[in-house]
Amino acid sequence: MHIFLSYSSARRDQALRLKLALEAEQHEVFFDRDDLGPGEAYHQAIREAVAASDLFVYLISPESVAPGSYTLTELSLAQARWPRPSGHVLPVVVAATPEAGIPAYLKAVTLLEPTGDLVAETAAAVARLASRPGRRRAWRLAATAAVLLTVGGAAVWGWSRVEAQHQARQQAQAAQVAKTEQARRWTDEAGRAARLCTDGSPADGFAQLSVLVARADAPPAVHTALQDCAMAWLRVARIVKGAGITFSELSAPLRAVLSRGLVAGAQGQRAADLRAHLGWADSLLLYEPTSPSADPVPHYRQALQDDPGNVYAHAMWGLWLVLQNRAAPDEALRHFDAAVASGRELPFVRRLQLGAFLQRTEHAPHALRVLNQMRQRQEPLPEQRLSRVWSYIYSDLLSGPSRARPLLDALPPDEALKTFVWLFPQAGFEASRQPQWRAVHGLLLTHAGRAAEARADLLALQRELRAERSTGSLADTVNRLLLPAP
Repeated sequence: MHIFLSYSSARRDQALRLKLALEAEQHEVFFDRDDLGPGEAYHQAIREAVAASDLFVYLISPESVAPGSYTLTELSLAQARWPRPSGHVLPVVVAATPEAGIPAYLKAVTLLEPTGDLVAETAAAVARLASRPGRRRAWRLAATAAVLLTVGGAAVWGWSRVEAQHQARQQAQAAQVAKTEQARRWTDEAGRAARLCTDGSPADGFAQLSVLVARADAPPAVHTALQDCAMAWLRVARIVKGAGITFSELSAPLRAVLSRGLVAGAQGQRAADLRAHLGWADSLLLYEPTSPSADPVPHYRQALQDDPGNVYAHAMWGLWLVLQNRAAPDEALRHFDAAVASGRELPFVRRLQLGAFLQRTEHAPHALRVLNQMRQRQEPLPEQRLSRVWSYIYSDLLSGPSRARPLLDALPPDEALKTFVWLFPQAGFEASRQPQWRAVHGLLLTHAGRAAEARADLLALQRELRAERSTGSLADTVNRLLLPAP
């Protein structure tokens, strides 16, 4: 049966549910007037849809009976079509509506006022009307006659056109749903694999993404995810002694993915990221004496031409310079500063900075400045580096004035004290090394002009060390700090 469903846009959700239920019962429902064109063609389509319908379902609500509403215009077309509404018009109350506002034409038949589920009760009422003996055939004949009388020679446009539009919309909606579902599946699969690259096993994530990329319909986002995985894996690449694989073997498939990304036309920051990681793969060969040496600098230089502030190129180049040159790393410092200024991947940059400057004692002051900057910016503590920080920085403070002086000069005294306490709060410091902590703390207090504040604890520490007959650099430092000022 052809049904015209008239409703206020405020009740569209209810109307849509009813439409779907009626279509499930094999009825044809005219519903989406919003999809029709503007102007006279719009009104003509409504007139012809009403004329071609077997049943007019009117959803009564305060909005649908408000003066000036388009639903009242549709109702007037139905009234012209069927002066007697009985058997042709089904008014359904979907929201409390003052009876005085309901048109008399609708009140000429029994109003359906659902007490339970609106959709179920309305669909049942439609089914009862459709099952009346001879009624369905009469409706079809009357509808055909009405179309011929209303539009004459234009009858071919009538319901068939409305139905064609409806079917086209359904097909388009189905295609869009299928496309959306496919995109969701791609996103879910690629997302799970990408999370493995960063939070689990990069090898497993890379393998899964490689399978997805091999599919003919793989979207560009999956190729991008594979490149991201290759870069993430390179940044954490480690070779365990005796594992039977070399850095060159590990990086070969990763290099291929990054190179394909460049060939595919990556530009700007993306191209720079890929090039910088190709340079990083070359730099890893430094740890593999049996492999042919490679120079990563051309990759870093090209990356900075593509993206002058690229975080990876600057940070990786900075580390390379420190590892290759024992002299003062001025150029490396400039690269690291640029990497920090980029605002990207700051934890990675800090890891490389500290890795570079905690390799050699002469670079420890630079590491101390990095740590002070991290404290000032409230960045997370580098837990995995703390033991090396103690060994390369604070142990040297207890090794005599000549070793301590470069470290004491690295920062303003108050900043040095704050950074030490930030890194190594006394409450969390291991008990066996509390004497060393107290000595360093006393030294930094004294260096900050607060010798009187440090004196009481230093005297107590001196007594403890003498009671233990302790000698060496720790006792020497404490004794030196307690000497009268010259």
